Amino acid sequence: MLTNLTAQQVNAKEANKCCQCAYNSGYQQGSLLQKFISLDLDSLGESGANNDGHYKSLHQAFALGYSDGVNSIIKN
Repeated sequence: MLTNLTAQQVNAKEANKCCQCAYNSGYQQGSLLQKFISLDLDSLGESGANNDGHYKSLHQAFALGYSDGVNSIIKN
């Protein structure tokens, strides 16, 4: 699912950050139905991904994860 995200990084600080980590952070916050969400770039690991998540939008990955997390609660 991360392969469909936009290949974009806003700045050099984000270039090597883990897109899957951003998704996981969003998913966790969404599954807890947190009202105040935050993408902490400094807490994300370094990317080890090749084509599936490298240089993909961390913000899109986070938003997708949040949405999936919320949906997992709603479906259950």
